[in-house]
Amino acid sequence: MHVRQRVAGTVAALALAASGLSAAAPTASASASAPSALSCSARLITGSGGHRGAEIRCTGSSFTGVVDCKRTDNGYVYRHFGNRVPSGGTSTVWCDLNATVIQAYGTPS
Repeated sequence: MHVRQRVAGTVAALALAASGLSAAAPTASASASAPSALSCSARLITGSGGHRGAEIRCTGSSFTGVVDCKRTDNGYVYRHFGNRVPSGGTSTVWCDLNATVIQAYGTPS
């Protein structure tokens, strides 16, 4: 029972944190959360099959793009990692079909 409460709390916190991101248009740029050593931005994208993702660009060090995704059918929240790229590059990350991006950011790598 405690696990369900923790999961519900985590999902609620992510939903609140993502409310600004989900209100943005799919092609709008969103500032990504990143450690202070990185300066990142993310652009939401939609693939030809309808899957959602983000192009993440960071400067300051090499990084890996990360997206937190939420399934539209059951609300399951999970994380996907993109490719590792040097400073100034772009890391592209995709969610599965029937999921939306709730957060996109870069992490030093």
